[in-house]
Amino acid sequence: MTGGQLEAFARSDLAAAVLMERIVRGAYDTRNSSEIQPLQWSILRYLDGFAEDRCTLTLITSFLGLTHAPVSRAVRTMRDRGLVRQRSHPRDARSAIISLTDAGRSALELDPIRKIALLLGTLPDGDRNAIKRALRSIEIELAS
Repeated sequence: MTGGQLEAFARSDLAAAVLMERIVRGAYDTRNSSEIQPLQWSILRYLDGFAEDRCTLTLITSFLGLTHAPVSRAVRTMRDRGLVRQRSHPRDARSAIISLTDAGRSALELDPIRKIALLLGTLPDGDRNAIKRALRSIEIELAS
């Protein structure tokens, strides 16, 4: 492969990565601060997918790969909006269990990422499986 071919290949890989970013950003079509923000959607999805005893600020923060402060602010905002509730952890007085309210569960029905999942579901099985394998491989590499 020539230098020009390698450069074109790298550009097409960059273009694919930018396309992934645009797809995800495009799913979040509202930019209003009163709307549920992307981090808050991630937290709602986490709470919906994990057992209640795994729904502490520390574990959510670790799973999302973020620092404590932004996750704590997001949870506080979500609590104030009635999407989540917090209660004392029965085995650890220093932490709280965070759980979805009925409003939080209802909000998840409007999760923008579901749009992408629904579109993925319309792809032929081979394409859909190839995308999932590729994304898992990328995630593993980024995590290492």
